[in-house]
Amino acid sequence: MEHIFRNRWNSLFAIFIGMAFVFAFLTSACDSPSNIKVGVGETVINPPIGTPMSGYLRTDVSKGIHDDLHVRSLLVQGSDGTTVIMMTISLVEIGKDYIEKIRYGINKTTGIPKENIMISATHTHSGPDLGKDTSEKYKKLVVDNSIKSAVMAWENRSPGRIGIDSTVVMELGRANRRLLYGGLHPDPMVGLIKIENAKGKLLGVAFNYGCHPSTLDLHNLLFTEDWPFFAIQEIKKSLGKDVWVAYYQSAQGDIKVGYTAELSAVGAEMPIRNWWYAEVKGNQMSEAVLKALPKIKTSGDGVIKSISSMFDYPLKQSFKLTVEQSELALKNAIKTLSDLENIKDSVGKRVIDDARVEVFLAGMRVDNAKMAAQKNNPKTLKLEQQAIRIGDTAFISFPCEVFSEIGLKVKQQSPFHKTFVIGLANEPDVGYLPTAEEFLEDNYEVLGSPFSPEAEEVCIISSLSLIERLK
Repeated sequence: MEHIFRNRWNSLFAIFIGMAFVFAFLTSACDSPSNIKVGVGETVINPPIGTPMSGYLRTDVSKGIHDDLHVRSLLVQGSDGTTVIMMTISLVEIGKDYIEKIRYGINKTTGIPKENIMISATHTHSGPDLGKDTSEKYKKLVVDNSIKSAVMAWENRSPGRIGIDSTVVMELGRANRRLLYGGLHPDPMVGLIKIENAKGKLLGVAFNYGCHPSTLDLHNLLFTEDWPFFAIQEIKKSLGKDVWVAYYQSAQGDIKVGYTAELSAVGAEMPIRNWWYAEVKGNQMSEAVLKALPKIKTSGDGVIKSISSMFDYPLKQSFKLTVEQSELALKNAIKTLSDLENIKDSVGKRVIDDARVEVFLAGMRVDNAKMAAQKNNPKTLKLEQQAIRIGDTAFISFPCEVFSEIGLKVKQQSPFHKTFVIGLANEPDVGYLPTAEEFLEDNYEVLGSPFSPEAEEVCIISSLSLIERLK
């Protein structure tokens, strides 16, 4: 009897020791020393009502604010002191002069090297225009609050953990150049960043995805972050209002939420482009993020590195039409539209929309022809690109509205299994950068691009050369 009791006691003791070991192992996974530090910051940059809006050729100024516009900053500091900041600003673009002022202000306060600071725009088409008709006071607020966002991340940095992985969202963004062929996003990957403190408490979440925040069209006169607002709102509802949540744009030149850029530009009536649809799109993202987040493992270790360089991007040197030919085509397009409008009751609305698009494109062709006819046009444009390494993940900045297929090629050829693109970063939006193949079709993005077809290859090669240096 005593023998049986002793055996049972030994078995229970072994189970207890095993459970204690598992508990200790699981606990140590969260309580193990962190060799990196993390910090997050967030500020608001709401413009005064009446400020001109950017993203479309609107005929009126802003009438109100639907939701706050933000600057959100993520800071990661390595064990060797190397510190990087990834900033995202709710603007259609952020000019080079703003970038330099923001970087200078952050460097002055924190000492973080300017070249370690990546600044990108979300590209909301319902943000403020920072042009000459906007007050200097507001422009200063954008700079000051951007600096404040990064300094906030610097000041609250502490030992922490970070995990980076991905998921997919199939139905949010649509390839607007391929809508007649299904319009599926060529790169539906969503990059996810999970930020915790040293004990494993969730501090923040960021998602990276290529798609225009332009659900609301030019008829909307309320400032908004568009569909990312609804995504962020739902994520915070689930994770807690104090959890930092940010959206980083990716390669999005050809990705909208289900319409062509041409119809959008002429203000064609599309009732689906409303707040309900923006919320639907945002919820598609939030559902995917919340589902994937628990599976992401975090670590307190990892290499932190940043590299930046300037690259020469080739510009257009010719156009297939002369100025005279393009002006004649514009004249004919205007006449066709006028004739159709005179009989609008007997033709479909879409027929007139198509004619309006042709007038719009014909005007762009005139601009292209005039530019090509000028003498001594610059052959290249020098643009900055930056690569950041966080652990086993590489982030590469794209300087303008680069097509998603180009971003996908960079990801596929990268030596880092986990590679993500941060779009509209460190440079003003200098136009679209389509694939070389796209130039054959003479569409809106091609006509709105200053680049030559060879720019695709330059973007891929320059991106990969920077990523390679992160190894």
